[in-house]
Amino acid sequence: MKELKWKPLRGAWALALAAMLGVGLASPGVRALGALPERLSLAAGSNAALELAIPGSAQLDSGSTDARLTRRDGGIEIEAGDTCGSGSLIFKLLGIPVKQVELEVNEERRLIPGGASVGIAVETEGLVVVGTSDLGRSASPARLAGLNSGDVITRVNGADVRSAAELASQLSAGEPAAVTVMRDGSERTLTLTPVADPRDGSLRIGAWVRSSTAGVGTLTYVDPETGSFGALGHAISDVDTGITLPVADGGIYQCDVVEVRRGERGAPGEIVGDFLARQEQIGEITSNCAYGIFGEGCDGKAIDSPYPEGLPVGSWSLMHTGEAQILTTVDDAVRAYDCEIEQIAPNGARDTRSIVVHVTDPALLARTGGIVQGMSGSPILQDGRIVGAVTHVFVNDPTRGYGIGIEAMLDAAPAAEDSAAT
Repeated sequence: MKELKWKPLRGAWALALAAMLGVGLASPGVRALGALPERLSLAAGSNAALELAIPGSAQLDSGSTDARLTRRDGGIEIEAGDTCGSGSLIFKLLGIPVKQVELEVNEERRLIPGGASVGIAVETEGLVVVGTSDLGRSASPARLAGLNSGDVITRVNGADVRSAAELASQLSAGEPAAVTVMRDGSERTLTLTPVADPRDGSLRIGAWVRSSTAGVGTLTYVDPETGSFGALGHAISDVDTGITLPVADGGIYQCDVVEVRRGERGAPGEIVGDFLARQEQIGEITSNCAYGIFGEGCDGKAIDSPYPEGLPVGSWSLMHTGEAQILTTVDDAVRAYDCEIEQIAPNGARDTRSIVVHVTDPALLARTGGIVQGMSGSPILQDGRIVGAVTHVFVNDPTRGYGIGIEAMLDAAPAAEDSAAT
Protein backbone atom coordinates (compact mmCIF):
# COMPACT_ATOMS: atom_id res chain seq x y z
CA MET A 1 0.00 0.00 0.00
CA LYS A 2 1.34 3.40 -0.94
CA GLU A 3 2.02 5.60 2.04
CA LEU A 4 0.03 8.82 2.06
CA LYS A 5 2.23 11.87 2.56
CA TRP A 6 1.04 14.88 4.53
CA LYS A 7 1.68 18.19 2.78
CA PRO A 8 2.34 21.37 4.74
CA LEU A 9 -0.73 23.58 5.17
CA ARG A 10 -0.24 27.24 4.55
CA GLY A 11 -2.09 30.46 5.09
CA ALA A 12 -5.80 30.48 5.79
CA TRP A 13 -6.19 26.67 5.73
CA ALA A 14 -3.61 26.24 8.49
CA LEU A 15 -5.19 28.99 10.58
CA ALA A 16 -8.65 27.52 10.09
CA LEU A 17 -7.55 24.03 11.12
CA ALA A 18 -5.72 25.41 14.17
CA ALA A 19 -8.86 27.31 15.18
CA MET A 20 -11.01 24.20 14.77
CA LEU A 21 -8.66 22.12 16.89
CA GLY A 22 -8.50 24.85 19.51
CA VAL A 23 -12.28 25.04 19.78
CA GLY A 24 -12.52 21.24 19.85
CA LEU A 25 -9.98 20.83 22.63
CA ALA A 26 -11.67 23.55 24.67
CA SER A 27 -15.15 22.09 24.33
CA PRO A 28 -16.86 20.62 27.43
CA GLY A 29 -17.09 17.20 25.77
CA VAL A 30 -13.37 17.00 25.13
CA ARG A 31 -12.58 18.29 28.60
CA ALA A 32 -14.75 15.45 29.92
CA LEU A 33 -12.11 13.03 28.66
CA GLY A 34 -9.81 14.29 31.38
CA ALA A 35 -12.43 13.38 33.97
CA LEU A 36 -12.54 9.76 32.86
CA PRO A 37 -10.94 7.36 35.34
CA GLU A 38 -7.57 5.81 34.55
CA ARG A 39 -8.99 2.46 35.58
CA LEU A 40 -12.54 1.10 35.62
CA SER A 41 -13.20 -1.80 37.98
CA LEU A 42 -16.44 -3.75 37.64
CA ALA A 43 -17.92 -6.75 39.37
CA ALA A 44 -18.73 -9.66 37.08
CA GLY A 45 -22.25 -9.33 35.71
CA SER A 46 -22.55 -5.59 36.40
CA ASN A 47 -22.83 -2.62 34.06
CA ALA A 48 -21.09 0.76 33.97
CA ALA A 49 -22.25 3.93 32.25
CA LEU A 50 -19.80 6.68 31.27
CA GLU A 51 -21.01 10.12 30.29
CA LEU A 52 -19.32 11.27 27.11
CA ALA A 53 -20.39 13.89 24.59
CA ILE A 54 -17.59 14.29 22.08
CA PRO A 55 -17.47 14.06 18.30
CA GLY A 56 -15.36 10.94 18.48
CA SER A 57 -15.53 7.22 19.07
CA ALA A 58 -15.01 4.65 21.79
CA GLN A 59 -13.54 1.22 21.19
CA LEU A 60 -13.47 -1.72 23.59
CA ASP A 61 -10.62 -4.20 23.62
CA SER A 62 -12.28 -6.84 25.79
CA GLY A 63 -8.97 -8.61 26.39
CA SER A 64 -9.47 -11.60 28.65
CA THR A 65 -13.04 -10.58 29.56
CA ASP A 66 -16.34 -11.04 27.74
CA ALA A 67 -17.32 -7.40 28.29
CA ARG A 68 -19.40 -5.59 25.67
CA LEU A 69 -19.79 -1.93 24.79
CA THR A 70 -22.96 -0.22 23.61
CA ARG A 71 -23.66 3.41 22.85
CA ARG A 72 -26.46 5.27 24.57
CA ASP A 73 -27.64 8.86 24.70
CA GLY A 74 -24.92 11.00 26.21
CA GLY A 75 -22.31 8.30 26.54
CA ILE A 76 -21.53 4.60 26.51
CA GLU A 77 -22.39 1.54 28.60
CA ILE A 78 -20.07 -1.37 29.38
CA GLU A 79 -21.57 -4.75 30.27
CA ALA A 80 -18.98 -6.64 32.31
CA GLY A 81 -20.20 -10.15 31.57
CA ASP A 82 -19.34 -13.16 33.74
CA THR A 83 -15.68 -13.68 32.81
CA CYS A 84 -13.13 -12.01 35.08
CA GLY A 85 -10.05 -10.48 33.51
CA SER A 86 -8.74 -7.23 32.06
CA GLY A 87 -9.17 -5.17 28.92
CA SER A 88 -9.14 -1.53 27.86
CA LEU A 89 -11.32 1.25 26.51
CA ILE A 90 -9.81 3.49 23.84
CA PHE A 91 -11.33 6.88 23.05
CA LYS A 92 -10.51 8.54 19.75
CA LEU A 93 -10.93 12.07 18.42
CA LEU A 94 -10.67 12.57 14.66
CA GLY A 95 -9.40 9.00 14.52
CA ILE A 96 -6.56 9.72 16.94
CA PRO A 97 -6.41 7.85 20.30
CA VAL A 98 -6.61 10.47 23.04
CA LYS A 99 -7.52 8.46 26.17
CA GLN A 100 -7.17 4.88 27.35
CA VAL A 101 -9.03 3.49 30.36
CA GLU A 102 -7.93 0.15 31.77
CA LEU A 103 -10.82 -2.23 32.43
CA GLU A 104 -10.84 -4.83 35.19
CA VAL A 105 -13.63 -7.35 35.80
CA ASN A 106 -13.46 -9.10 39.16
CA GLU A 107 -15.58 -11.33 41.33
CA GLU A 108 -18.05 -9.37 43.43
CA ARG A 109 -16.34 -8.24 46.63
CA ARG A 110 -18.06 -8.17 50.01
CA LEU A 111 -16.97 -6.05 52.94
CA ILE A 112 -18.27 -5.59 56.46
CA PRO A 113 -19.44 -1.97 56.65
CA GLY A 114 -18.13 -0.09 59.67
CA GLY A 115 -19.80 2.94 61.18
CA ALA A 116 -18.19 2.42 64.57
CA SER A 117 -16.41 5.33 66.24
CA VAL A 118 -12.78 4.43 66.73
CA GLY A 119 -9.88 6.02 68.53
CA ILE A 120 -6.93 6.71 66.25
CA ALA A 121 -3.38 7.07 67.54
CA VAL A 122 -0.29 7.35 65.35
CA GLU A 123 3.41 8.00 65.71
CA THR A 124 4.97 9.85 62.82
CA GLU A 125 7.86 8.60 60.75
CA GLY A 126 10.25 11.36 61.81
CA LEU A 127 9.49 14.65 63.53
CA VAL A 128 7.12 17.18 61.97
CA VAL A 129 8.40 20.74 62.27
CA VAL A 130 5.45 22.81 63.47
CA GLY A 131 7.33 26.11 63.51
CA THR A 132 10.50 27.94 64.53
CA SER A 133 11.11 30.50 67.24
CA ASP A 134 13.97 32.76 68.26
CA LEU A 135 15.82 32.10 71.51
CA GLY A 136 15.44 35.39 73.32
CA ARG A 137 17.40 37.86 71.22
CA SER A 138 19.21 35.07 69.39
CA ALA A 139 17.89 34.07 65.97
CA SER A 140 16.45 30.57 65.66
CA PRO A 141 19.24 28.16 64.54
CA ALA A 142 16.59 26.04 62.80
CA ARG A 143 15.35 28.99 60.76
CA LEU A 144 18.91 30.09 59.91
CA ALA A 145 19.64 26.54 58.71
CA GLY A 146 16.65 26.68 56.36
CA LEU A 147 14.27 24.45 58.34
CA ASN A 148 10.65 25.23 57.41
CA SER A 149 7.28 24.58 58.95
CA GLY A 150 6.00 21.28 57.51
CA ASP A 151 9.46 19.72 57.09
CA VAL A 152 9.82 16.23 58.54
CA ILE A 153 13.14 15.54 60.28
CA THR A 154 14.08 11.92 59.65
CA ARG A 155 17.79 11.65 60.54
CA VAL A 156 20.58 13.52 62.30
CA ASN A 157 24.15 12.65 61.27
CA GLY A 158 22.74 9.54 59.61
CA ALA A 159 20.92 8.26 62.71
CA ASP A 160 17.13 7.90 62.65
CA VAL A 161 15.16 10.14 65.03
CA ARG A 162 11.58 9.43 66.10
CA SER A 163 11.17 11.58 69.19
CA ALA A 164 12.14 14.97 70.54
CA ALA A 165 14.34 13.20 73.09
CA GLU A 166 16.29 11.40 70.34
CA LEU A 167 16.69 14.69 68.47
CA ALA A 168 18.03 16.43 71.57
CA SER A 169 20.43 13.55 72.21
CA GLN A 170 21.86 13.71 68.69
CA LEU A 171 22.43 17.46 69.03
CA SER A 172 23.69 17.46 72.62
CA ALA A 173 27.34 18.02 71.63
CA GLY A 174 26.51 21.47 70.34
CA GLU A 175 28.42 20.82 67.10
CA PRO A 176 27.17 21.41 63.52
CA ALA A 177 24.99 18.47 62.53
CA ALA A 178 23.69 17.11 59.20
CA VAL A 179 19.90 17.09 59.53
CA THR A 180 17.99 15.14 56.88
CA VAL A 181 14.45 16.32 56.18
CA MET A 182 11.61 15.42 53.84
CA ARG A 183 10.04 18.42 52.12
CA ASP A 184 7.34 18.20 49.45
CA GLY A 185 8.23 14.56 48.81
CA SER A 186 11.96 15.23 48.36
CA GLU A 187 14.81 14.53 50.74
CA ARG A 188 17.39 17.19 51.53
CA THR A 189 20.12 17.70 54.10
CA LEU A 190 20.64 20.89 56.12
CA THR A 191 23.47 21.86 58.45
CA LEU A 192 22.15 22.92 61.84
CA THR A 193 24.12 24.08 64.87
CA PRO A 194 22.32 24.28 68.23
CA VAL A 195 23.14 27.25 70.46
CA ALA A 196 22.80 27.99 74.13
CA ASP A 197 19.51 29.60 75.02
CA PRO A 198 20.47 32.88 76.79
CA ARG A 199 17.53 32.46 79.12
CA ASP A 200 18.69 29.23 80.80
CA GLY A 201 21.88 28.11 79.02
CA SER A 202 20.29 24.97 77.51
CA LEU A 203 21.28 23.92 73.99
CA ARG A 204 18.33 24.43 71.65
CA ILE A 205 17.61 24.64 67.91
CA GLY A 206 14.65 27.02 68.11
CA ALA A 207 12.02 24.74 66.57
CA TRP A 208 8.77 23.15 67.66
CA VAL A 209 8.34 19.52 66.58
CA ARG A 210 5.60 16.91 66.79
CA SER A 211 5.99 13.14 66.80
CA SER A 212 2.46 11.83 67.39
CA THR A 213 -1.23 12.63 67.15
CA ALA A 214 -4.53 11.14 68.25
CA GLY A 215 -8.22 11.65 67.64
CA VAL A 216 -11.58 10.09 66.90
CA GLY A 217 -12.93 9.00 63.51
CA THR A 218 -15.18 6.37 61.98
CA LEU A 219 -14.31 2.97 60.58
CA THR A 220 -15.46 2.54 56.98
CA TYR A 221 -15.00 -1.16 56.25
CA VAL A 222 -13.33 -4.40 57.25
CA ASP A 223 -12.42 -7.12 54.76
CA PRO A 224 -13.63 -10.33 56.45
CA GLU A 225 -11.17 -12.47 54.50
CA THR A 226 -7.97 -10.53 55.25
CA GLY A 227 -8.72 -8.39 58.30
CA SER A 228 -7.64 -5.30 56.39
CA PHE A 229 -9.59 -2.10 57.04
CA GLY A 230 -10.09 1.47 55.87
CA ALA A 231 -11.28 4.51 57.79
CA LEU A 232 -11.77 8.30 57.63
CA GLY A 233 -11.91 8.66 53.83
CA HIS A 234 -9.31 11.42 54.01
CA ALA A 235 -5.77 11.79 55.31
CA ILE A 236 -4.70 12.46 58.88
CA SER A 237 -3.14 15.88 58.45
CA ASP A 238 -1.07 17.89 60.87
CA VAL A 239 -3.31 20.51 62.46
CA ASP A 240 -0.69 23.27 62.23
CA THR A 241 1.10 22.61 58.94
CA GLY A 242 -1.58 20.79 56.94
CA ILE A 243 0.83 18.11 55.70
CA THR A 244 -0.24 14.47 55.47
CA LEU A 245 1.45 12.83 58.44
CA PRO A 246 3.90 10.05 57.55
CA VAL A 247 2.94 7.13 59.78
CA ALA A 248 5.57 4.93 61.37
CA ASP A 249 3.28 3.15 63.82
CA GLY A 250 -0.32 3.42 64.91
CA GLY A 251 -3.55 1.71 65.75
CA ILE A 252 -7.31 2.00 65.91
CA TYR A 253 -9.04 1.43 69.26
CA GLN A 254 -12.46 0.66 70.66
CA CYS A 255 -14.03 4.02 71.48
CA ASP A 256 -16.93 5.14 73.68
CA VAL A 257 -18.91 8.19 72.58
CA VAL A 258 -19.08 10.42 75.65
CA GLU A 259 -20.50 13.62 74.14
CA VAL A 260 -22.01 14.91 70.91
CA ARG A 261 -21.63 18.62 70.22
CA ARG A 262 -24.39 19.57 67.83
CA GLY A 263 -23.42 21.32 64.61
CA GLU A 264 -24.83 24.71 63.70
CA ARG A 265 -24.48 26.92 60.65
CA GLY A 266 -20.92 28.28 60.71
CA ALA A 267 -19.91 26.09 63.68
CA PRO A 268 -19.24 22.39 62.91
CA GLY A 269 -20.22 20.00 65.66
CA GLU A 270 -18.10 17.18 67.04
CA ILE A 271 -18.26 13.65 68.40
CA VAL A 272 -16.18 13.42 71.57
CA GLY A 273 -14.92 9.91 72.27
CA ASP A 274 -12.84 8.19 74.93
CA PHE A 275 -10.55 5.33 73.97
CA LEU A 276 -7.82 5.81 76.57
CA ALA A 277 -9.80 4.20 79.36
CA ARG A 278 -10.30 0.91 77.49
CA GLN A 279 -7.03 0.93 75.49
CA GLU A 280 -8.39 -1.96 73.42
CA GLN A 281 -6.63 -2.00 70.06
CA ILE A 282 -8.64 -3.55 67.21
CA GLY A 283 -6.34 -2.90 64.27
CA GLU A 284 -2.86 -1.77 63.25
CA ILE A 285 -2.50 1.29 61.00
CA THR A 286 -0.01 0.70 58.20
CA SER A 287 -0.57 3.75 55.99
CA ASN A 288 -2.06 7.22 55.76
CA CYS A 289 -2.85 8.79 52.39
CA ALA A 290 -5.23 11.24 50.72
CA TYR A 291 -8.07 8.69 50.72
CA GLY A 292 -7.92 7.59 54.34
CA ILE A 293 -6.04 5.44 56.79
CA PHE A 294 -5.57 1.74 56.11
CA GLY A 295 -4.33 -1.18 58.09
CA GLU A 296 -4.63 -4.81 59.05
CA GLY A 297 -5.41 -7.19 61.88
CA CYS A 298 -9.01 -6.07 62.40
CA ASP A 299 -11.62 -8.64 63.36
CA GLY A 300 -14.96 -7.68 61.81
CA LYS A 301 -16.75 -9.05 64.88
CA ALA A 302 -15.09 -6.41 67.04
CA ILE A 303 -16.99 -3.52 65.43
CA ASP A 304 -20.55 -4.73 66.08
CA SER A 305 -21.71 -3.97 62.52
CA PRO A 306 -25.42 -4.29 61.67
CA TYR A 307 -24.20 -6.32 58.67
CA PRO A 308 -21.81 -8.92 60.12
CA GLU A 309 -22.07 -11.04 56.96
CA GLY A 310 -20.97 -8.08 54.86
CA LEU A 311 -22.43 -6.21 51.90
CA PRO A 312 -21.32 -6.10 48.26
CA VAL A 313 -19.17 -3.20 47.07
CA GLY A 314 -21.13 -0.81 44.89
CA SER A 315 -19.20 0.41 41.87
CA TRP A 316 -19.28 4.08 40.93
CA SER A 317 -21.45 3.28 37.93
CA LEU A 318 -24.18 1.82 40.17
CA MET A 319 -24.41 4.88 42.42
CA HIS A 320 -27.20 7.35 41.66
CA THR A 321 -28.80 10.41 43.16
CA GLY A 322 -31.58 9.63 45.56
CA GLU A 323 -32.20 7.76 48.79
CA ALA A 324 -29.28 6.28 50.72
CA GLN A 325 -28.15 5.66 54.31
CA ILE A 326 -25.22 6.59 56.51
CA LEU A 327 -23.91 4.13 59.09
CA THR A 328 -22.47 5.93 62.09
CA THR A 329 -22.30 5.99 65.90
CA VAL A 330 -23.64 8.90 67.96
CA ASP A 331 -24.57 6.99 71.11
CA ASP A 332 -23.88 3.40 72.13
CA ALA A 333 -24.30 1.52 68.84
CA VAL A 334 -23.86 1.69 65.08
CA ARG A 335 -27.11 2.73 63.43
CA ALA A 336 -28.32 3.49 59.91
CA TYR A 337 -29.66 6.99 59.23
CA ASP A 338 -31.47 8.17 56.12
CA CYS A 339 -29.81 10.57 53.73
CA GLU A 340 -29.96 11.59 50.09
CA ILE A 341 -27.15 11.54 47.57
CA GLU A 342 -27.64 14.89 45.84
CA GLN A 343 -24.64 15.11 43.51
CA ILE A 344 -22.13 12.68 42.03
CA ALA A 345 -19.04 13.80 40.14
CA PRO A 346 -19.00 12.40 36.59
CA ASN A 347 -17.19 9.27 35.44
CA GLY A 348 -15.91 7.88 38.72
CA ALA A 349 -13.92 10.88 39.93
CA ARG A 350 -11.27 9.96 42.49
CA ASP A 351 -11.74 12.74 45.00
CA THR A 352 -12.64 13.14 48.67
CA ARG A 353 -15.38 15.58 47.61
CA SER A 354 -16.85 13.63 44.71
CA ILE A 355 -20.24 12.97 46.39
CA VAL A 356 -22.63 15.46 48.05
CA VAL A 357 -24.78 13.91 50.79
CA HIS A 358 -27.79 15.51 52.49
CA VAL A 359 -28.85 14.13 55.89
CA THR A 360 -32.64 13.75 56.06
CA ASP A 361 -33.09 11.47 59.08
CA PRO A 362 -35.02 13.33 61.83
CA ALA A 363 -33.31 11.40 64.62
CA LEU A 364 -29.79 12.21 63.41
CA LEU A 365 -30.69 15.85 62.72
CA ALA A 366 -32.08 16.19 66.23
CA ARG A 367 -29.00 14.60 67.78
CA THR A 368 -26.16 16.13 65.76
CA GLY A 369 -27.64 18.72 63.40
CA GLY A 370 -26.34 16.63 60.52
CA ILE A 371 -22.72 15.74 59.83
CA VAL A 372 -20.18 16.55 62.54
CA GLN A 373 -16.46 16.10 63.07
CA GLY A 374 -15.68 12.51 64.02
CA MET A 375 -18.14 11.11 61.48
CA SER A 376 -15.51 11.09 58.72
CA GLY A 377 -15.37 7.56 57.35
CA SER A 378 -19.03 6.74 58.02
CA PRO A 379 -20.00 4.33 55.22
CA ILE A 380 -22.65 5.38 52.72
CA LEU A 381 -25.03 2.58 51.70
CA GLN A 382 -27.32 2.54 48.70
CA ASP A 383 -29.45 -0.29 47.28
CA GLY A 384 -27.90 -2.78 49.68
CA ARG A 385 -24.31 -1.93 48.71
CA ILE A 386 -21.41 0.03 50.19
CA VAL A 387 -20.89 2.90 47.78
CA GLY A 388 -18.81 5.45 49.68
CA ALA A 389 -17.89 7.20 52.90
CA VAL A 390 -18.53 10.62 54.44
CA THR A 391 -15.46 12.88 54.42
CA HIS A 392 -16.35 16.52 55.16
CA VAL A 393 -19.18 18.71 56.43
CA PHE A 394 -20.43 21.91 54.82
CA VAL A 395 -19.51 24.52 57.42
CA ASN A 396 -22.48 26.73 56.51
CA ASP A 397 -24.93 23.83 56.23
CA PRO A 398 -24.18 20.91 58.56
CA THR A 399 -27.05 18.89 57.07
CA ARG A 400 -24.85 18.44 53.99
CA GLY A 401 -21.39 17.07 53.46
CA TYR A 402 -19.01 15.54 50.98
CA GLY A 403 -18.14 11.91 50.44
CA ILE A 404 -15.73 9.68 48.56
CA GLY A 405 -16.52 6.59 46.49
CA ILE A 406 -15.64 3.28 48.12
CA GLU A 407 -13.73 2.22 45.00
CA ALA A 408 -11.33 5.14 45.43
CA MET A 409 -10.56 4.00 48.98
CA LEU A 410 -10.09 0.38 47.93
CA ASP A 411 -7.85 1.38 45.04
CA ALA A 412 -5.70 3.48 47.37
CA ALA A 413 -5.30 0.88 50.10
CA PRO A 414 -2.89 -1.59 48.44
CA ALA A 415 -0.69 1.15 46.97
CA ALA A 416 -0.54 2.95 50.28
CA GLU A 417 0.39 -0.23 52.15
CA ASP A 418 3.04 -1.15 49.59
CA SER A 419 4.67 2.27 49.87
CA ALA A 420 4.64 2.09 53.65
CA ALA A 421 6.48 -1.24 53.56
CA THR A 422 9.36 -0.03 51.39
